[in-house]
Amino acid sequence: MRKTKVFAFAAAALMLASIGGWGSSTVNAGRTTAATAISVQMDPFQEMVKARGLLASHYDDYSLIFN
Repeated sequence: MRKTKVFAFAAAALMLASIGGWGSSTVNAGRTTAATAISVQMDPFQEMVKARGLLASHYDDYSLIFN
């Protein structure tokens, strides 16, 4: 029973520490600004059209082989 209590206490302490670390790391996230304005628009269709030299996947279908 004692090991269970120690484990529960350690798990609770780890959860509190991780939540505290996460909360303190995002405190200034809303107030930070980029040094330069970045406005990049990515077009996924054009990326797929212009993709060259990609490796082709090869799969062997062994689903109908019976021994």
